[in-house]
Amino acid sequence: MDLRFDGRTAIVTGSARGIGFKVAELMVDSGAKVAMVDILADRLQESTKTLQAKGVAKPYLLDLTRVPDIKATVSKIRQEMGEIDVLIQAAAIGPSAAAEDITEEAWDQCFAVNAKGLFFMMQQVVVQSMAPRKKGSIVNFSSIAGMKGMRAPLCSAHYSGSKGAVAAIIRQGAIEWAKYGIRVNGVASGGCKTEMTMSLVGSPEKMKEACALIPLGRLSETHEVAGPVVFMASDAASMYTGQIMIVDGGGEAMGF
Repeated sequence: MDLRFDGRTAIVTGSARGIGFKVAELMVDSGAKVAMVDILADRLQESTKTLQAKGVAKPYLLDLTRVPDIKATVSKIRQEMGEIDVLIQAAAIGPSAAAEDITEEAWDQCFAVNAKGLFFMMQQVVVQSMAPRKKGSIVNFSSIAGMKGMRAPLCSAHYSGSKGAVAAIIRQGAIEWAKYGIRVNGVASGGCKTEMTMSLVGSPEKMKEACALIPLGRLSETHEVAGPVVFMASDAASMYTGQIMIVDGGGEAMGF
């Protein structure tokens, strides 16, 4: 199975920490030149240095809510690292709130990062680099929360709505950009041991509640989500497009 990316350039958003970092690490280990994109300046520098000990990685500071900056960042990556072969988008915010307490500001911020920023990053990578060369692979992070309703503590109407939007964007992108030889897929992960998730389920009681919703009885580790993402980005998945791989320990199959 060919999971190598030798000589290829990949952008990984949200790669300063969590699943995004693990994806970036696996891509570097597989020979890719990785543009690490994040808003967390100090963590981004630290994580990039870690991966530079293994291969080629370069940091790019970006706020995905600033759409004009997305175009400029993609252009800079092309100039410094070469044309873009792979785009993997893990960047997201994960607020938790009861539906009756969500403010308009919180709603807009969640969609600005998780859906709007994600779309315009896709658009710029496709327009600037992938469509002209008629090839490319995109993997976006949706969530199990974008596929079904969630119980507390892993629930939030604005987060779920934004991740449902990502699922729709994945399918639409796959249809529209197939003519350019571009594949667009996604992963819908369940609870994973990241800083963002642990801030929601950090107490023993909340952790027990969260794990009770998962047939395998535990949250996933970052490598257990990153591995499927790298597979979908690779040539081994050359007939995958418009697909969303669920990685949640069986929670979606349980149906409640």
